[in-house]
Amino acid sequence: MRIKARCPASCGELLQGMIGTNEKLISYPVDIFSQVVIEERKKPKRDMRRKKAIEAMYKTLAYFGESQETGDSLSIEIQSDIPIAKGMASSTADIAATAAATAALFGKRLEGDTLAKICVSIEPTDSTIYEGLTLFDHLRGIRLESFDWSPEVDVIILESDHILDTQVFRKSDYSKERMEIQPRVEEAFRTFKEGALKKDLSLLGMAATISALANQRILPKHQLEEIIETANQHGCLGVNVAHSGTVVGILMERDKTDAQQIKQALKTKNIFQHYHKVYCTRMIHGGVRIIEE
Repeated sequence: MRIKARCPASCGELLQGMIGTNEKLISYPVDIFSQVVIEERKKPKRDMRRKKAIEAMYKTLAYFGESQETGDSLSIEIQSDIPIAKGMASSTADIAATAAATAALFGKRLEGDTLAKICVSIEPTDSTIYEGLTLFDHLRGIRLESFDWSPEVDVIILESDHILDTQVFRKSDYSKERMEIQPRVEEAFRTFKEGALKKDLSLLGMAATISALANQRILPKHQLEEIIETANQHGCLGVNVAHSGTVVGILMERDKTDAQQIKQALKTKNIFQHYHKVYCTRMIHGGVRIIEE
């Protein structure tokens, strides 16, 4: 039997930081995927550069009471279009898709909260593992609030050549800075909640921009203020960032904004000297998709 699973990327987070007593985030899934194929083989194929995915496979087997020897016979193949070490949830997608595919291979299913626990036991995890937008404790793997809202938003992704290892970044102590910007992060969350209640895209964009600017104290993005100014001038919803990565996203109301005009304006302001890849995608539903073959 052969199982295929796909999990989407995230273009950073709509917001992230201290809310209440813990750090939390809301990631948003975009139409870029990691695809994992798992099957039993006499000579299993493994890409040892994907050690986190292999660990996810063994942890999933252990959760369902299967032996390690069972895992030794499983082949894992990963094809991913998600940029690595840019803050786009590439590891989360690999880990979540592998865990879900492993479960499916044995006729099991990992619900979102259980999947979260397996993922976060390997590394901090993005909330893209959930179908809907979710406030998530990404360090403890706790879903705090899910929102019944599927915003129709297009995204211009600005990707620099710089990479950032999330696990290395997490070793630095930014607790002082996180406490200092907590009021702004909580303001961003209140704005987002109001937007989710009213289904108001402008409030979603405002929340993302507030959090992006607050995070400049921790992980500054080149020319962020100029990017936000350009986005505002062209009627965009707002700008978000990867709070532990390097990408920036410009949020646009679908079919109401001219992406080419925005790109030209960014080029005029020399934004592309720092962001060498610029491409468009869209916000989608999150969660792992299982495809049996």
